[in-house]
Amino acid sequence: MGIPLFPDETVLERVRKFNNSLDRLMRLYTEGALSSVEFIGILTEEASLRLQVQRASAWVLDEEQSQIECIDLYETLNGQHSSGAILYASDFPKYFDAVITERVITASDARTDPRTSEFTEVYLKPNRVISMLDTQIRSAGGARGVICLETVDEYREWSPDEAAYAASLAELIGFFMDREDRSEIYDQLQQTNAQLAEAVSKAEQANERFDLALKASFDGIWDHDLTTDRLVSSEQNFELLGITSAEGTAAFTYWQQRVHKDDKDRVIKALNDHIAGKAPYNETYRILHKDGSWRWWRSRAQVVRNEAGEPVRVVGTNSDVTELFSAQLELKQRNQELLAAKMEIEASALHDALTELPNRRYLVKIFDEMLDIAKQKQACLSVLHIDLDYFKDVNDRYGHAMGDAALKRIAGYLMSLTSEEEFVARIGGDEFMAILFDEANAQRAIQFSEKLSHLLSDVLQIDDCVFEIGASVGIAVDKGDQNDVWSLLSDADLALYEAKKSGRKRHMVFEHDMRVRAAFARTTKEDLRIALDQQDQIIPYFQPQFCAKSHEPVGFEVLARWQHPTRGLLMPGDFLGYAAEMDKLTEIDRQILKRAIEYSEAWAYAGFDAKRLSLNVSSDRLVDPDLLECVEELGERTSLLSFELLESTFLDDTNEEVKKVLKRLHQLNVEIEIDDFGSGYASILSLVNVRPARLKIDASLTRDVGKDPAMHSLIASIVNIARALDISVVAEGVENPSQSKKLTNLGCDILQGYGLGMPMRGDDVLDRFGPEIEQHTRRIARRA
Repeated sequence: MGIPLFPDETVLERVRKFNNSLDRLMRLYTEGALSSVEFIGILTEEASLRLQVQRASAWVLDEEQSQIECIDLYETLNGQHSSGAILYASDFPKYFDAVITERVITASDARTDPRTSEFTEVYLKPNRVISMLDTQIRSAGGARGVICLETVDEYREWSPDEAAYAASLAELIGFFMDREDRSEIYDQLQQTNAQLAEAVSKAEQANERFDLALKASFDGIWDHDLTTDRLVSSEQNFELLGITSAEGTAAFTYWQQRVHKDDKDRVIKALNDHIAGKAPYNETYRILHKDGSWRWWRSRAQVVRNEAGEPVRVVGTNSDVTELFSAQLELKQRNQELLAAKMEIEASALHDALTELPNRRYLVKIFDEMLDIAKQKQACLSVLHIDLDYFKDVNDRYGHAMGDAALKRIAGYLMSLTSEEEFVARIGGDEFMAILFDEANAQRAIQFSEKLSHLLSDVLQIDDCVFEIGASVGIAVDKGDQNDVWSLLSDADLALYEAKKSGRKRHMVFEHDMRVRAAFARTTKEDLRIALDQQDQIIPYFQPQFCAKSHEPVGFEVLARWQHPTRGLLMPGDFLGYAAEMDKLTEIDRQILKRAIEYSEAWAYAGFDAKRLSLNVSSDRLVDPDLLECVEELGERTSLLSFELLESTFLDDTNEEVKKVLKRLHQLNVEIEIDDFGSGYASILSLVNVRPARLKIDASLTRDVGKDPAMHSLIASIVNIARALDISVVAEGVENPSQSKKLTNLGCDILQGYGLGMPMRGDDVLDRFGPEIEQHTRRIARRA
């Protein structure tokens, strides 16, 4: 039966409220009237209201990233703010590593999530915190802290919309931090400018003093008679050069020879122009000092003319302005350096420090500009959300340094695939985004994704390390009817989710149905969370198993069903996938096992012995400590249990952890069965090592046992192997008497299938097997 898909208006309305909330906070940020502490206080209240969490807080890392301090904690239960708590990296190394390297930490159960479980005793339990959503605060300098959203006494599965909203809040705080950092630089720049203005003012005052020197006292005075070429120079001129008048000469050529060769022609021309009446004479130049250094001189002169207007003399002054000139050069250089630093800071605020690619802020900033260009080109814009597959394995195996090198390599690939007009950014961790000029059918984006897939198809080799990295790509196209960058980013996220769900290393173009499916998935997960909390909707169904020879019931396979309040009875395929994403399979197993045992006890009280209950257990679930804990709680009732394990769980190299669990289950009298045998790749050696109680032959083999000789021979071989190892054989998929007879003749011990008994509710088991109970009672009475 199909699942109806329908839009969830409540979820869509929540997205709109998120966007409205972000708009209000952005306006507060833009107004610039609040300090960061005031702004964070408002933001934590807004986050707790919109996400319906009991605790919302913002934490800031110190420069060494060795500790993190709570700037504001808002608790909705009492409506109060607090701050000052400090956590140390040495106490919680896994959490600090996650905060610094991961953009979002979603923990439905913070007590078991490896990134947050370190807090269980000292923080989670005292505050009754169950679920956490932590989003990294980043600024131009990298990770700066985290926004932490916490639920009290309730589990929470965080949706993509909620995670995206929290990430946007963290970005706003990052904006605020960057603005305050830039404000400090601006203050330093203004202070330097003030110093420069003061120096310029002093220089102007000095110039005024030089002007007065022409009329009053001078550093050095000279008088050049143009008619006789005789030069009279005061002693001060010689002192400025570190010599005496006896060491020098008053000849004009003597002074010319001491002027720096790069300045000489300019100075002589300026003096001749002044004598010719073309311009005043006021020159600064270099002149040789006795110690071999070059001193900066400022010379001013005034020509004296006779009654006929002919130049007859030039009277001037010389001043040593080396210190003033050097100070002006130094201040000018420092001002240029500060301006360059300002530009560098502004650039780094918009770029990723590792790959030097633009960051998410730059992407949002440039989107409108690219949208205008697209309109001019009569083109569309496509937004690509690129997430690397298996990148975590690189960090875990080779370390973060090698991971960083891989990110740089991949950033180079992305740059090579874009034109100068297009845009690619790293938005955090192993995630990238690209904006391309495209067509409505996303042809350019699809080609981009295929080329990227081709570049990553070969293993990457960096130094001596070889590893495999893939990429999943979500594509959203703006076709002129969607000019909101946030909506496009959200659509690209949904497409990326579908790409990963379909098997990774794939690309997917956003379609409207994805939004509908996402809303349906969120609703289903929310309903499932409620169902698990109420513990009355997830129920066991029982499919009977019969002795092949006597057809008496010898046990039941226990199957999970969801009695949904509005959608009716749901099969495992309708909800177990969502449960896996929510990390709720453990809780479903716990509830199914508990209810199945309760039913078996009720049947026993009524006189019916269930004999055995078989439950499916995945390989991941097998090594979950909660499984053994759940089984051990049953006490003596464990002898009723048999765990069906998929054939793929038992390879020849069954790991030690699995072996330990199997040994403990054997001690608890829990039997092991191999489910769907013949559909996988278990070896005879695996069977010898594990020694299960039963093999269940897959229905795909038993279906054609009467028609296909090959299937007949194969089943006979499986039975012979089982007999050699003293293992019972269960045949699944029995649909008719002929099939049942042939499987019995082949030596199968137990039969199971719709032809013998459909899965049924626990309340219906006694109705189905009531006659067998009465016959059994009569047989006992006759013996007595």
